[in-house]
Amino acid sequence: MNLLTPRQQEILDYIRDFQDRYGYPPSRREVAGHFGIYPGSVQDHLKALIRKGHLKREPNRSRGLSLNPAPAPLRIVPRYGAVAAGRPRLVPEEAEDRVTLPADWARGEEVFLLRVQGESMAPTILSGDQVIVRRQEQVPEGAVGVFRVDNEVTLKRLYKEADNILLKGDNPVFTPLVIERQDHAGLGIIGQVIGIYRPVI
Repeated sequence: MNLLTPRQQEILDYIRDFQDRYGYPPSRREVAGHFGIYPGSVQDHLKALIRKGHLKREPNRSRGLSLNPAPAPLRIVPRYGAVAAGRPRLVPEEAEDRVTLPADWARGEEVFLLRVQGESMAPTILSGDQVIVRRQEQVPEGAVGVFRVDNEVTLKRLYKEADNILLKGDNPVFTPLVIERQDHAGLGIIGQVIGIYRPVI
């Protein structure tokens, strides 16, 4: 949607408030009366709001204005190479490209996408899926995280068993990675998986 002038924004806010208060939109004359301007000027502003995608008008109705839903905020996040859902592997440090996602899918200070390769997280996460990862230093037990094991990276659920850490897939065919107490220093937590981005095309 195109940017609005200050007057267009004021009129749009007034229409939205009027609609919320009364359950129907204001007439052109009511808008003109509220702002103390000519109905012809109101008509010009309404046409601009329709052209810019904020309003739509139903013909042959005195109160035929209606609000288009506000677009959801977006966020651009980097997408990196494949992360292993299976045996750990290296992930390229440079982003392949960037992807635009709804902001509420990508909550957190640093969020990125990783392509998944392997079947150890099936059926929850499939090979070819892209996981949305929030960078953080801790992952709750049972949550899916991205882990660095001896400088290679893997996608697993984290569990604790006595003094050991288990990195376990959802696919029972795969054996969990057991990180014994003396090897904990070799385990790094890159972040927690907060979503799956699975384009249909």
